[in-house]
Amino acid sequence: MGKDNEQLYALTRSTVAGMGYCLLAVEDGVEGGRRIVRFVVDHPRGVTLGDCRVLSRELGYLLEGESGFEERYSLEVSSPGLDRELGAEREYAHFSGREARFVLREPVGGQSVLFAVIVGVESGGVRVRQREGDEFIVPFRAISRARLAG
Repeated sequence: MGKDNEQLYALTRSTVAGMGYCLLAVEDGVEGGRRIVRFVVDHPRGVTLGDCRVLSRELGYLLEGESGFEERYSLEVSSPGLDRELGAEREYAHFSGREARFVLREPVGGQSVLFAVIVGVESGGVRVRQREGDEFIVPFRAISRARLAG
């Protein structure tokens, strides 16, 4: 395979942004013996099936001329969904104001699992606010998994 996920993100981000959407993630992998290139996009009003078709067509045109895409692959475009697993720092920033469930490698504030609202990204971590109003930073290195809480 050609480019890694971050290279594909860099290559396609401006095209997606130019169409009015936010590109959250690109995943290039193999599932069931088939190569799948998956783009996760968002828009303040949500993402419709029609949006996915238009984006898929444009991204397909863009990838046609790129090395590493001469072989057969499937291209998928989807919205992040209500319970999206968060990965890249940009995803935490994008979902500021949303509640997430964090499973931690190392406890923060005595907690290994916490539900909190994402306030923003800073200082190598994500600033969160719990229901009690407490705000603190969870270092990215401490996060095992984080998922939006529908």
